[in-house]
Amino acid sequence: MPKQWITDRSEIEAILNEAVVGSFATVCPDGSPYVVTVNYVYHQGRICFHCALTGKKLDNIAHDPRACFEAHVIDSIVLAAKADDSSVRYRSVIVNGHAKLVTDPKAKMDALTALTAKYTKDHNSEPPSDKCVDVTGVVEIEIGEMAGKQNVD
Repeated sequence: MPKQWITDRSEIEAILNEAVVGSFATVCPDGSPYVVTVNYVYHQGRICFHCALTGKKLDNIAHDPRACFEAHVIDSIVLAAKADDSSVRYRSVIVNGHAKLVTDPKAKMDALTALTAKYTKDHNSEPPSDKCVDVTGVVEIEIGEMAGKQNVD
């Protein structure tokens, strides 16, 4: 099946909720791109992830808040006798927006709690401690536009 654009927002959001990790891209002060894999959560219409309180990601955001984010789900790998007929069945999302460091303690706690819930699923985990919130950075991407693409049967 040929690749198809996904335009339905609920399908795009489902991919963001299902994907395990994403790639976060920023612009360095010299104009070069910088991309890093992050554990993230799609929460209240934004992409949120945790990080250190200092580092290249945050330096880049301070310089230029424009950001790009990609997440995907691999559904299957199709093997064939000829390489031309082999393929990967996937669903993916690209987000363009602006990133910022979250400074409000309540908003940080909310994002970290949502992030914990995503990765622990049915495991009964206590929320992050106040100390954890104090020493952990949280980046939030305000989404400007999203696009989905898929290669499925």
